[in-house]
Amino acid sequence: MKRLLWLQAFSVVCVLIFCASHASADVKPSPEIDASVARGLAYLSKLQKPDGSITDGPHPVAMTGLSLLAYLSAGHTQDAGKQGLAVRSAVDFLLKVVPKDGYAGAVDGSRMYGHGIVTLALAEAYGVETDLKRRELMRETLARMIDVILKAQSVQKDDASQGGWRYEPGSNDSDLSLSGWCALALRASQNVGMNVAKDPIDRAVGYVARCYKPDEAAFSYQPGQAASIAMTSVAILNLYLLDAANRDEVKRATEWLAKQQVNAETRFFHYTIYYSTQAAFQAGGEIEEQIWKSTKKNLLSRQQEDGGFSQSPDAQEPGRAFATAISVMTLAIPFETLPIYQK
Repeated sequence: MKRLLWLQAFSVVCVLIFCASHASADVKPSPEIDASVARGLAYLSKLQKPDGSITDGPHPVAMTGLSLLAYLSAGHTQDAGKQGLAVRSAVDFLLKVVPKDGYAGAVDGSRMYGHGIVTLALAEAYGVETDLKRRELMRETLARMIDVILKAQSVQKDDASQGGWRYEPGSNDSDLSLSGWCALALRASQNVGMNVAKDPIDRAVGYVARCYKPDEAAFSYQPGQAASIAMTSVAILNLYLLDAANRDEVKRATEWLAKQQVNAETRFFHYTIYYSTQAAFQAGGEIEEQIWKSTKKNLLSRQQEDGGFSQSPDAQEPGRAFATAISVMTLAIPFETLPIYQK
């Protein structure tokens, strides 16, 4: 049984390596990107505490989850890669701190944001876990965390907010930013064999669609609000990954996104550049090349001598750990290592 499990996990790693070596001919890894990602991960490892958490500011649970996604994005798993020990320590920390009720966001005040990020990270880590006992613990932990997400989606809400998520499990409204993390956490969990039905995914797609602004051909934070680059990117990415990319809104929003520019003055710079690059990667073609070129220029110029990335001026993007983790995730997009984000 152990040999079979190891072979299954080894096969997953081989597939990930294959995908990383077969990225788009125009948007692909390079020695410069490889070196930047490696330096960024080394910086995160220096921030790792003895308990396995990775943070330099608030929300250690959420920041550890985001850092775990960064490691996995670059092909480092619990048992493979130079940062394998850091990955294992981060996973063990998250498994220890998730409470019995499954709500990880209550532990560090990151609320459903942190909960969605950590659920997504643990689902991806579960997919490459080789230790039987840890797999059992991870599966049980994920089941409790998924239950929190499903119950939060089912809270009574007005028609416009149906299918989405908001700051707390009991919130009776929704927003696209938070819903994006939770929806992808469900899809990633579904992909690794967790019990997630099709209906919650379909309902999430419905909420994303209601955030579309026909007059702007783009998406907003909540239905009826003004459109933004960040929310349009979140929507495009989610609709691709939730099997709804054939919707007309995706085509029109992608055309809108191609006309926008993300720069140092863009609000929520790190968040926006991450999602816009992910969205462009899924869309492919000219927008993929265009945004990737801009992304490389923007991010590589922000990496410091110590390997970390410059902190965002936005208070909602706290600390260099956040900036570094999400920058590494962005630069690693062409690797196509994380199954959830593969084309």
